[in-house]
Amino acid sequence: MNDVNVPVQSLKTMIISMISAVLLAFIILVAFIGPAEYGIDPTGLGKSLGLTVLAQPLQESVKKVESCPTGVQLADWQDIVKITIPAKSGLEYKFYLQKNAEIIYAWSSEGILYYDFHGEPAGDKTGYFKSYRETTASVSEGVLTAPFTGTHGWYWTNDTNKAIQITLKTKGQYRVKGLI
Repeated sequence: MNDVNVPVQSLKTMIISMISAVLLAFIILVAFIGPAEYGIDPTGLGKSLGLTVLAQPLQESVKKVESCPTGVQLADWQDIVKITIPAKSGLEYKFYLQKNAEIIYAWSSEGILYYDFHGEPAGDKTGYFKSYRETTASVSEGVLTAPFTGTHGWYWTNDTNKAIQITLKTKGQYRVKGLI
């Protein structure tokens, strides 16, 4: 007959393995989970790895629009939307306008953002787009008369380590496409 000897671990080996597993779990909790989930970073490793950004709340306080495009009162806005741009990320928000349709807009944020206000002709498959304004700012306002039928809107980039919220107010002849 074939006798198979199965090795049995000693009690000492099992206790050492269990203590090692508990210590490893504690190190992972302190070095990675604490900074990423709760913003607690006693070792500083979470900040150097960029994990503390994950624990920051997405909702930030918002500055009110101090001034509006000429002739538009705050109560006259057709649409008001709050958009949160996550840390180290970018988002695009669009409207569909017919040629010569107008959109009046004002947006503000608590931080400086790079943005590209642009439009893309409907049905164009070449990737063409027309930039109307490309810069960095925390506020922008104006009126756009669409030079062509298609989508028009903003691409914002947040290069900071915290989420930034934008308040976008619009009025005009458009259809909201939203976040793209």
